[in-house]
Amino acid sequence: SADIYASRKLTLPSFVATFVTTWYGGILEIGRFTFENGIITWIIFGFFYYIAALLLLLFIAPRIHKNNINTIPGYFHRNFGYIPGIVSSIIILLLSSPAPYLMIFATIFNHIYDINYIYSILIGLFFSVSYIMVGGFKSIVRTDKIQFILMYAGFIIILVKLYIHFGGISFLINNTPDGHLELTNKLPLGYLISWLFISMITFIDPNIFHRVYSAKNQKILSKGILFSIVFWMIFDFLTISTGLYASAIIKSDITSSPYLMLSDMVLPPYLQVFFIISLLSIVMSTIDSFTFTSAITIGNEIKNKKSIQFNTRIGLLITSVIAVIICISFNKAIDVWYIFGSIGASSILIPLIKIIFEPNYKITYPTLTLITPIAIASIWIYLGYPYNIDPIFPGIISSFILNNLFTN
Repeated sequence: SADIYASRKLTLPSFVATFVTTWYGGILEIGRFTFENGIITWIIFGFFYYIAALLLLLFIAPRIHKNNINTIPGYFHRNFGYIPGIVSSIIILLLSSPAPYLMIFATIFNHIYDINYIYSILIGLFFSVSYIMVGGFKSIVRTDKIQFILMYAGFIIILVKLYIHFGGISFLINNTPDGHLELTNKLPLGYLISWLFISMITFIDPNIFHRVYSAKNQKILSKGILFSIVFWMIFDFLTISTGLYASAIIKSDITSSPYLMLSDMVLPPYLQVFFIISLLSIVMSTIDSFTFTSAITIGNEIKNKKSIQFNTRIGLLITSVIAVIICISFNKAIDVWYIFGSIGASSILIPLIKIIFEPNYKITYPTLTLITPIAIASIWIYLGYPYNIDPIFPGIISSFILNNLFTN
């Protein structure tokens, strides 16, 4: 399977480009969240993730790179056995489903062409599946470099336009809704802290995992993650500032996305086309990576005599079906992240970190230990968050107890 992951040859520019672009599929949600909640967006989707990335850099990434296991289920199969490996694969499928990004793609596509939502989702899937079929991980990295340039260019253009049109900080101070520029915000503390835990999904994000595994050496890996954090900070500044302008300027209901509505208002047609291409490239770079990861996750679990390529193709088909079902079942991409993130982190975050730090880590009832937190978090969601407690807390506490109770 080494050839599937560009056989660990990612150089520094390739690593940074693919690391930065893959992380950023949820672009329209950043716009919507900033429009509704203001600068607190930076804490949830910026600051928390920088912390997670730093922890990854310092403690987790060097060990992943050294251990020579290129998938997360690989660890669970090795340490806990067959069924826990399958359970971890299913969780990885939920965490790496391209569904939220397909929802965002469909919103953009719908805004341009006014095509039915479901058709837009199928078009997005078709694009990404077709070029994964042709070129695998190498084609993903190649397009990530172009997408990296486009994502920055698009937002720099719209932000400069907004600044020239409306003015800078003083315009925002006078025109954004109350509390938008304050960090002591309307959002409850429990909700904030659960996003801190969800950001730790960085450690169990198979896309991050693959890129860490594919880096040429430890030095490129460390530098690559550090550079990536700096680039995220720059990009977060661009996107959140644009979202704040949207909250100051748009007084009507949001029909598609604050970013798309702003581009209608302030950009001349040729620049608007460029901006939309830049948005699409941000989303597509994530759809293809997540589709690829999900397909490989399924392909690795198929026990037959066929080639890894053949099994990955079956994986692509199953991934696509699951993604469409998820897209139809949820209204907002952020809900998909929140719910699957809470369930996934509850179950595999603690055991995976333990395995990475203690390669011989074993537990007595591994399947029970993985499934119980999933059940608890799911029931919590189903009951509508009893006592206003977010589902990740009971989930992850149960995981902590079980992992300590059943240690060999």
